[in-house]
Amino acid sequence: MKIPKIVHAIGHIDDELISLAENKTKNRPALLQRFKIAVACFATLTVAGIIILPKLINHDTTNSPDENGRYKDFQISESAVSVIWPWEFKTVYEQYSTIEVDGAEYHRSGNSVSDSLLDVHIGKFTAVGYDDINDKKYTKDFDVYTLQNVNRSQFIAVRMENDCYVFKNAEYNPPDTFGKLLDEVNLQEILQLNRFSEKNDGPGGQHYILENDSLIWELLYNCRNAPFVEDEHWHVSDREYLSFTITSDTLGVYKRALYITTDGYLWTNAFDWAYIFDIGKDTAEKIITYAKENSSPTEYEPYLNSITGEITEITEEYILVDDSVLCKNPSDGITYKIFLNDLRVSRYVDKGLIDVKDTVQIGFKDKTDLQDENTIDSVVSISRVTISNGNALILE
Repeated sequence: MKIPKIVHAIGHIDDELISLAENKTKNRPALLQRFKIAVACFATLTVAGIIILPKLINHDTTNSPDENGRYKDFQISESAVSVIWPWEFKTVYEQYSTIEVDGAEYHRSGNSVSDSLLDVHIGKFTAVGYDDINDKKYTKDFDVYTLQNVNRSQFIAVRMENDCYVFKNAEYNPPDTFGKLLDEVNLQEILQLNRFSEKNDGPGGQHYILENDSLIWELLYNCRNAPFVEDEHWHVSDREYLSFTITSDTLGVYKRALYITTDGYLWTNAFDWAYIFDIGKDTAEKIITYAKENSSPTEYEPYLNSITGEITEITEEYILVDDSVLCKNPSDGITYKIFLNDLRVSRYVDKGLIDVKDTVQIGFKDKTDLQDENTIDSVVSISRVTISNGNALILE
């Protein structure tokens, strides 16, 4: 049996994978209710000043730094939610999920990609999207490019309005050997192995920064004959391992995983599917030993940062969020300026789904700019929540 396309490495699954899975399993006639909230799952954790969302969907988040112990102990119970947006309120990337290029079908795969990483212009091709509310199909032509250091058999880039996005070949066709994968994707050029954890990917694990990854790539490139392993019962949790966090601008992937296990396997979800190669115990041992001996301890880094607080002001350009509700002393609260430069956030304001005095949770990638009114301009998600007696619950 083939390895499932959506693979749940702890803390390393992109939102687009979940979106793709949802799109493939939706019953369209059942989605006629506008702005329906779909509750996917929930998890409850008791923590001190930390918000952790379900590992299932890779929204591991923490609230802003709390060096001075500002936050009281509180319990967060939160659900994964998604709003079924009308067609006109979707980004163009959300609208068009598939494109066919010379007979091969590609699905949207990840984040936007810089023009500097594009290679050859292939031509214009037709993308397809579906309006789930009105059960309507749309088509539109877009320019398509190859990516540097990546064979088009794996990934392409599609220009949609002002940005280019990575699309992945929809066919499950893993390479027979690690060498064939290297022929299709020059991993050393597009991936950097610098942050890794041992035994545990979460906050309770041991986390490190690698000084130099050149020897690791040398060892891996000597494993060209390592066979692909297709085993639906293979689980990294059954093994001891190092887990490298991998982000690739070229592939449009953010904080995926590459595991090296002590029993000789390499596992990664950088290509959406679970790719497993038997690199041998000797190579794995050399990689693990080198990483441990040439790294320094570092703090845990969440998949997404987050802040939770009450909206105090909404303008056309930003919203202000005050986190006093989480503080032991409300006077220690901080007000954050959240720019509405991402449609995924601004549409909540435009449709009145959030308002002044609502309590919200904001997910963002980059750190807060403490020098500029605690500005956050890398927001990727927003949820309306309630906080009562220390418990926060997503509103359905």
